[in-house]
Amino acid sequence: MQIKEVTACLERRFPLWLQEDFDNCGVQCGDVSQEVTGVLVCFEMSMQVIEEAIAKGANLVISHHPLMLKRGICKIQPTDRVGEILCKALEHKMVLYSMHTNIDCAQGGGNDVFAEKLGLTDTSVLVPQAGHLRKVVVFVPADHADRMRQALAEVGCGKMGNYDHCAYSMSGTGTFRPTAEAHPYIGQASQEEHVAEERVEMIFPAPLLRKVVSAIYQNHPYEEPAFDILHLENPSRAEGLGRVGLLPQPMTLPEFLQYLQDKMQIEHIRYAGPTDRMIHKVALCGGGGASFIEAAMVVGADAYVTGDVKYHDFFRSHESMTIIDIGHYESEYFIKEIIYKELKENFSTFAVSIADTEKLKIYYV
Repeated sequence: MQIKEVTACLERRFPLWLQEDFDNCGVQCGDVSQEVTGVLVCFEMSMQVIEEAIAKGANLVISHHPLMLKRGICKIQPTDRVGEILCKALEHKMVLYSMHTNIDCAQGGGNDVFAEKLGLTDTSVLVPQAGHLRKVVVFVPADHADRMRQALAEVGCGKMGNYDHCAYSMSGTGTFRPTAEAHPYIGQASQEEHVAEERVEMIFPAPLLRKVVSAIYQNHPYEEPAFDILHLENPSRAEGLGRVGLLPQPMTLPEFLQYLQDKMQIEHIRYAGPTDRMIHKVALCGGGGASFIEAAMVVGADAYVTGDVKYHDFFRSHESMTIIDIGHYESEYFIKEIIYKELKENFSTFAVSIADTEKLKIYYV
């Protein structure tokens, strides 16, 4: 089995188009057409992880954090951290692959699992994604409408949350007149035709545009199909950064802090905000989520749990909401387990393991 078959499976579950603009998810380096010999899953790329992959015979290393973001690099040399890792990986014909904000944003990804660990109910997306959807509107003879709907669904159109093959159709009349150079499916040159047609509408993620257009041309009987592609700004109900939900029952702040420590298996917490308020509605964002403090306030959260909160960030809630920093790694460590589980459920012909050489703990004294 080729490595690209493994990554394609992961991308069906956690699409790359879900990543944030600054991000660099997907292949970092290497030849994905080679046969996979084993997979090592880690949180952060490091030389220790690369050496472990070599020892285990794994030629695909999947990390949460990308080795390179879209800032770009001007040179690759073994004298710096990134260059050393890339050179070693390429020397051993490895593929380095990252699943960062695409798995953070995806349904069933990092933030959903974070919410599950805290036992939140009635959850929704804190910062819904928008602008990634398109709508195709195609006009097709009525007797070809079912075929067109099926063809569009097969390339990924019509998915809405837990539903697929979603479409809207409306009957009407198409009018056209073939020229002398045309080869019409219906009608004759220079004669105006009136045909019973259906207007078929389906939504799809923007990166599927080429496949959608190709499906139209392959399945439409006309040599010049009439269709529109519309840009949508609909916010997603299931995909985006952060989550917000309700605790099993309201808690005092000390109770909630202890609850966090128990559920997330952590010892140290930084927090600021009102100390006399009951905590019931909780917003969260795994990783560095300080930029979403205002979003948590807008939804009326009693507390916002995230990582990487700076000193001045703690005071942005104006004492209206408790801001809690449990640490970047501590709010995302379980993402390795999500990736591992996805691989184990779909593949059985090669070894998959989680790196045991990572040393990411930040020490407190």
